[in-house]
Amino acid sequence: MYNKFDTCISDFSHESEPGDYWYDCAILESTKILKQFDNNDWDLLLKQLNSKPVFWQKRLVECLDDLHNPYELEIILDLINTDDDDLFITCVDSLRFLNLSSLDNLKKDWLLSKIETLLGKASPPVKRILEGLIVKIN
Repeated sequence: MYNKFDTCISDFSHESEPGDYWYDCAILESTKILKQFDNNDWDLLLKQLNSKPVFWQKRLVECLDDLHNPYELEIILDLINTDDDDLFITCVDSLRFLNLSSLDNLKKDWLLSKIETLLGKASPPVKRILEGLIVKIN
């Protein structure tokens, strides 16, 4: 399943804006594949994660938030530690929909600090995303 997923999102991971087809169709297909992952697929994805391009990572995070498994949070917390603001915001957007009760205070404080640094230069829609996670964490 991992290879099928990798192939599916790789076609949309070469540009910052993947186009309408990604958001209308391919994201649904990719999420459907993720729902069929077993533990070996998730382990392989985690091993390959940091070697993937940023846009691939972004597409992956866009597929997360409705799988209801512990891998979602683990992946997002791995990827959120990035210098790429777009990937960070994509991760924050997905975190708003996950159960964050397992986050320790150190991670929460780190997230809040990074969010605060981005708020000043964020556009109004991005501010709403960032503020949504602040409310959820607090």
